[in-house]
Amino acid sequence: MKIKRIGFIGLGAMGYPMAKHLLNAGYKLNIAHHSGKAESVERVEDLVRSGADLVNHINEIPQDADLIISILPTGEEVKSVLHNNDFRAKVSPTSPILDMTSCEAQVLIDLEDFYKERGITILDGPVSGGVKGAQAGSLTVFGSGDKKKFEEIREVISSFSKNIYYIGKLGSGKILKSINQMMIAINAFGVIEGFNLASEQGIDFDIMKDIISQSSGSSYAFINYFDRLVKDEFQPGFKLSLMKKDLKVALDSSQGGPLPVTNLVYNLLLMGEAYKDLDFSSISKIYNIGK
Repeated sequence: MKIKRIGFIGLGAMGYPMAKHLLNAGYKLNIAHHSGKAESVERVEDLVRSGADLVNHINEIPQDADLIISILPTGEEVKSVLHNNDFRAKVSPTSPILDMTSCEAQVLIDLEDFYKERGITILDGPVSGGVKGAQAGSLTVFGSGDKKKFEEIREVISSFSKNIYYIGKLGSGKILKSINQMMIAINAFGVIEGFNLASEQGIDFDIMKDIISQSSGSSYAFINYFDRLVKDEFQPGFKLSLMKKDLKVALDSSQGGPLPVTNLVYNLLLMGEAYKDLDFSSISKIYNIGK
């Protein structure tokens, strides 16, 4: 399957650099305005200057596209764009749809049923690596769905990814991504509470960082979030609102198995509504409430 033109949906903090990588790799892109926010408009204009084709409406994105890629904030937005008769009518039966949103697996399963009558393949591929990974083209992809179709688009995905994994049945990529988020969030609270205790006891943060980074208490969360706590700087990053959403996906994926720590962390995240647009490590601020 030779892919030349891609319909790309979702030009947020992750999607925008991913689209840039696709253009740099020589692919043609169809894009559309999906938000009236100044930042979104600027991103569209920049991509057009870089060679992307701007269509009049998001429903026209599939026109002449060999592949559709979507990466949106939530499952509700995926449904509002893709679970649409006008959009579906313009997708070629030979053009798969790869959704890279972190959301509920059921969203993809429902989409597969919606597109089945036209023979259109739905693929799953949420990513990990954050904005820095998207900018560097070093994302990790959690792929699932039809294996043959997924392998046919691996070269496209490699334009913005370093590690590409095929996991299994449709939706399993989204579930594993939510597990990843569950684990990083749990680890982050350990870092936050370690930081708070060190602060109470007057331990030098530089010494703490040096020692812990070489000890068994080190982790991705420690390496990536400790300095944010020290500096009290929480620009995203990965927004708290999105981490809360991902933990809810993990909890909803459970069929009754105990997840007491995840439930606790999720409930703590619910307390951080005031910080929803900051990096999720800003949840550390709830520890200062009442002080």
